[in-house]
Amino acid sequence: MRIKVLTTALLFGLVACGDGEPADQPAPGPAPAEQPAAEPGVLTTAEWFEVDHDAQTVSIELIAGTTSANNYWNFHGLFGGRGGITVPEGYTVTLTLVNRDPNMGHSVGVGELMATWPNSFTQVTPVFEGAVTSNPTSMTESTLPGESETITFTADQAGEFALICYVIGHAASGMWLPFNVSAEGEAGVITS
Repeated sequence: MRIKVLTTALLFGLVACGDGEPADQPAPGPAPAEQPAAEPGVLTTAEWFEVDHDAQTVSIELIAGTTSANNYWNFHGLFGGRGGITVPEGYTVTLTLVNRDPNMGHSVGVGELMATWPNSFTQVTPVFEGAVTSNPTSMTESTLPGESETITFTADQAGEFALICYVIGHAASGMWLPFNVSAEGEAGVITS
């Protein structure tokens, strides 16, 4: 009986409201963009990524919780393997994790790329020495909301890896980003 009453109420509400389109609403304007949209899959530059080929260094300001996408469990709004970062092999990478998620601690480390991610990591071993933030699996001792942490490492092996949030459940929910080390010296980001 309850289902029938609820169904009748929903149908009545739809009929009473019309076709569901809001009346007299202004057309939405363009979304604000930090930079022009890049062609999908093409390396570009971003204000949070700097490469110095003479010094063989890369600086990355990686922001967790940039948007509310994926429950704030994202890096620059990207999650679930979308986007990516490429650095040249042999370069020294300085990565600063900035946590803008209003509720949750996050971490980052460079790990092996996986087809599926575990809910929790029993052991965290970064691909490159020093390529993981402190207490990476802890919800209470990782990089907390409003905090930042900087790590420095040498990307001394070419290959396809991932930037991973190791906090319980985060990688399994999509908080990871492709991280490639190029033997050909390519550098840049993919933001889509």
